[in-house]
Amino acid sequence: MNRQDGFVEIDRELLEQREREARRRQIDQKFCGRDQCSFVLPVAITEQESKAQEHFRQLAFLSGKLDRTIVLPNVHSSHLGACRRFPFDFYYDHRWLHQNKRFFSYITMQDFRDWVAERRQAGTTPTSEDTYVEINANFHFLDKADNCFHHLLDFALERRRLVLEDPEQFSRRESNYTQTLMNFLTSETDVISLFYDRRFGYIENPEVDEALPYHDRWHALADQIATQMSPFVAIHWRMERLDPVTNMVPCAEALVRKVDDLPEQDLKVFLLTDYPHLLNTSKAHPESMSFKLNELTSDHHDAIAYVYQHLDVTVTTLQKDQIPYDELPKEHWNIIPVQPYARPPDMSVLGIVDKLVAMRAQYFLAGKPGVCGKQSSFTKRIMEERHQAHEAGDETVKVAMDIFSI
Repeated sequence: MNRQDGFVEIDRELLEQREREARRRQIDQKFCGRDQCSFVLPVAITEQESKAQEHFRQLAFLSGKLDRTIVLPNVHSSHLGACRRFPFDFYYDHRWLHQNKRFFSYITMQDFRDWVAERRQAGTTPTSEDTYVEINANFHFLDKADNCFHHLLDFALERRRLVLEDPEQFSRRESNYTQTLMNFLTSETDVISLFYDRRFGYIENPEVDEALPYHDRWHALADQIATQMSPFVAIHWRMERLDPVTNMVPCAEALVRKVDDLPEQDLKVFLLTDYPHLLNTSKAHPESMSFKLNELTSDHHDAIAYVYQHLDVTVTTLQKDQIPYDELPKEHWNIIPVQPYARPPDMSVLGIVDKLVAMRAQYFLAGKPGVCGKQSSFTKRIMEERHQAHEAGDETVKVAMDIFSI
């Protein structure tokens, strides 16, 4: 404001700037409860659901240490990321988030989008930078991931990249990874658009190891199936990349013997497998997002055939197309259709429902890693839940876990 010849000249540009800043603080207070919002936006998190949610939990705690709010990533096809099709609570319940709110704050993707829209409308478009945390410069897991917020945020800063090896044992790491990541991610930008590729954790709070609970809709479906099946044995047989593949049929024979040796006879068998649940029909496809139809061999087919020729097997399938019953075995291969609760259906919800059903089984078997299966965070989650239930006195769980092997 200038005084000239008795008149007051108003600096309109400065006044507008102050009005925009006041409006920005008002918007940030509305969405974050503070004068300045700062977010971690997980654009892409590598690995499939069981592992990806472990990485998300690490990021939630890391965001709290950075004094930033974590944006709940979307979900689809067994992956987590900002640009996926469905909201976070399509897969998950919010209980874990509420229980750990003393460690971090979070915002839903819809509220984050609303915040961006209001900031843009107020003329204070949020700043952001694409930030990559990778294990190896020669890995390309994140190359195909696009940031769907690029046209909505102000990317004035250059992309940043941290390559950090990821040994599982803390003793083999060259530094404190929590501090290393905090140093790298410290930034003045409003939104860290994060592309994240890790395998193991670094946060030492024990709460980070507790799995995200699934949404009640999936628990209700699992309860229905378990009640229909009981008493039953659940079997997780992951076939993808099993080497040598010639182990398949001997493993199938070992599995049948293991079931026959269980203390209860004539048990129903609930099979969790990445082999096509619709077998060799015209609508068959592997149940894993990374297992391709052309990777199936006669060993895979013969092994599954041996199992349903000797056991009464039940599997799930997503209720989206007509099931080709006329192409399936006449007996011992039973199909339970699962409601997808979304259009178009997300095939990966079968993995969630199957996992929850297995947790409710009287008995649980899994292929021995390296012989009849692969080590899996999927199996680990089932095993941990069953052990906890067994130790808590849940009489439904007769045997928490056992393995089959040749």
